Amino acid sequence: MPLKLCLYSSAHAFGHTTRLLAVAAQIRSREPQARLVLNSHVPDWLIDVHLGSAIERRSVRLDVGLVQSDSFTTDTAATIERYHLLEQCADRLVASERDWLAHEKFDAVLADIPPLAGRLADTFRPVWGMSNFGWDFIYRNLEEAFRPLAERSAALYRHYSGLFELPFAEPMTAFDPIVPVPLVVNEARFDRDAVRRALGLSARQPMALMTFGGLGLGGFPAARVVEHPDWQFVVTATAPENLPNVTTVEPGAWRLIELLTAADLALIKPGYSTVAECCALGLPVVSLDRPGFAEAELLIAALCRHLDCRILSNTDFFEQPWDFLDGSLGRRPPLAAPGAGIIAEAILSGVR
Repeated sequence: MPLKLCLYSSAHAFGHTTRLLAVAAQIRSREPQARLVLNSHVPDWLIDVHLGSAIERRSVRLDVGLVQSDSFTTDTAATIERYHLLEQCADRLVASERDWLAHEKFDAVLADIPPLAGRLADTFRPVWGMSNFGWDFIYRNLEEAFRPLAERSAALYRHYSGLFELPFAEPMTAFDPIVPVPLVVNEARFDRDAVRRALGLSARQPMALMTFGGLGLGGFPAARVVEHPDWQFVVTATAPENLPNVTTVEPGAWRLIELLTAADLALIKPGYSTVAECCALGLPVVSLDRPGFAEAELLIAALCRHLDCRILSNTDFFEQPWDFLDGSLGRRPPLAAPGAGIIAEAILSGVR
């Protein structure tokens, strides 16, 4: 019988979902008849551009992540309130999901990385996690009010059947067993020249991709962009329309990996999937720091270790000259990134 796999994504930004989609694509390539169901909060266009109708969609949420107004601002009160609201309905939600998984005869669950998914493993095995951090780690490094959330999240993670640990990870001591895997990234479908032609960009003029995740940057550095007419800028969020060297990519038109493939430099926030894909390409990076988000320290350390990079504060990015466009940042050897295929093989072999 073909594999039936249910995937659960953390309800936070886009990266958790896109790396689950990378694994799903590898499973689909190996077993075309597999039934794949993704539970995620992301907009339909993000799923469409990755797998389209090759994966079913549900909107069940098993965590809250962090409530943020943009990629850098956390709403503490709203996060704690939503966590408590989820706890109030957790028993009913878990019971409903267990019944549904049993009724639909799923073989396995892969989760990235909602704590409550651990409770599915009490009556449904296996439930594997995939991540470089747990929400217990994030909450523990925030203010004191998050400590109870950290402890409850860690307790739920102990119910997981195991963890596929991604590179650049925190210790993740709540999981057992832990299986380290290489980078998980999506594979580019088009090369640099093809993407540039489709976007109407020069093949010779340097291009910087500006991408700050699903939550955005909270503004646009137009004053800096106009100082560099010799550069082409491709942006994945709203930008002023009167800038001749800026190309805006509409949501769902391209996956991030293709845009990075076409770029000479990436201007990013430190989100895991973006960092992983830059490392897989050896692409130079200018990253904004991300104070107050513990995972960012791990990712910035990885950038400094593996890529030619510059780390800036949000203020400096908007207000200081962009001297990093002087050509001093260059490519490094790419990191191997077969993790999605390795996880796909492990899941397929584990249910046979």
